[in-house]
Formats: sequence, structure tokens, C-alpha cells
Amino acid sequence: MSGRSHEAELMDGEFLSYAEFRDCLRQLDAINGLSLGHRPTLRWLARLVGERRSISVLDLGSGGGDMLRRIARWAASRGVEAHLIGLDLNPMAARAAAEATPPGMPIQWVTADALSWTPPDRPDAVISALFAHHLENEAIIALLQRMQGMARLGWFVNDLHRHWLPEHFLRLAFRWPGVNRLVRHDGPISVRRALTRAEWQALLDRAGVRAEITWHFPFRWGVGTHAA
Repeated sequence: MSGRSHEAELMDGEFLSYAEFRDCLRQLDAINGLSLGHRPTLRWLARLVGERRSISVLDLGSGGGDMLRRIARWAASRGVEAHLIGLDLNPMAARAAAEATPPGMPIQWVTADALSWTPPDRPDAVISALFAHHLENEAIIALLQRMQGMARLGWFVNDLHRHWLPEHFLRLAFRWPGVNRLVRHDGPISVRRALTRAEWQALLDRAGVRAEITWHFPFRWGVGTHAA
């Protein structure tokens, strides 16, 4: 495919109703589950945690919170004490995430800028999922540097792989009745805004950050590192 698209996604707009935005996040949660989108992050986290009995995780651009809810269930099933923070710039995201989160889950939802907010305590792990493609290249470089600087043990970016096949698949799949208009419009654009392996490596080099780039089915990149 050609270079990254700079098309705007509707869900990044300022004039959405809460009901429509929440419905979009709920559908994205379901899509991520069906497409195994949480799996790369959970596999990375399992390696990072190892024999540790507790973990603190900061999720940058947490959206509706589905990744942290998966992590909370994953940790509980393994007897790992989790301390989780979800950060998103859109205040409607924190509201929707809180509504979708069962009582008792160890998650705090924060409304702030991922490129400037500093957590009160340095987290063990810093993650992002389907957030990087919303950013322009310079902001991705800043994100990588912040993740590297904040994480005590390691960090991981889970994002889309720009390729014609998932773009055309989403364009067809999202024509079905009942698909939220934000999902229908933004899905193919998200793929066009995503990066290739070479582009990830170039941004890592510019950021002065060393990390491993791994490909995950179906059409996801995992970019991250962790302490030995």
C-alpha cells in the first residue's frame, strides 16, 4: 500500500453524542474479541509478569476499556494482584469505560493527555492498543519515548498493520445493518492510517528507542520491550 493516510476518523471528532460514542466503543469491544485483538498484549504481559504476584499497568488511549477489563480477568484467573489505570483524552471514554466495568475490578479511569500526563506512581507496564494509528508520526515518536521512560519493566504497543486485505475486508464486513456509522466509516480509515514494519522501525530509530516488532494474526503489529 501507499503511505499512511491522514484522513480524520469520526470518533476523534468533537461533536458526537454520548450514546453514539458509547455504542461505537461497545461494538469495537466485540470486534476486538472476535478478531483476537487482545491476544498479543496478553501474551506479552504473561511473559513480563512471569512469577510475579502483582502488576501495575497504565493503558494509554484506553477508549472503552476493553483491554484493561481483559487484563483484570486474566490477572484474577492467575492469582496476580493487578493495579490498572486507563487513560484517554475524551471524557466520554472514561464514562463509557466505567459503565462497562463490573464493580470490584481494580481499574481507575483517567481523562488526560497521554503525551503529557504523569502517573502518581511509575507503572510496571505501559501499554497502548489501537491508539497509535490515531496519531501523526511525531506524536508516535513522543508516545514511544514516554512509554520507554515511564515503564519500570516494559511497554507494548498493539496496533493495526496497514495492508489492502484487512482494509477491503472491513469495508465489506461493516456494510451489515446495525453497524455503528462511526465503526463503518472509521474501520477502513484506521487501517490506512496504520503503519508498516519499516515505518515502525523508522519511528523507533528516530525516537532513539530499541524494541522488538512482531506480527500477529490477523494483521496486527506488536511493538515493545521488557526487562529481562
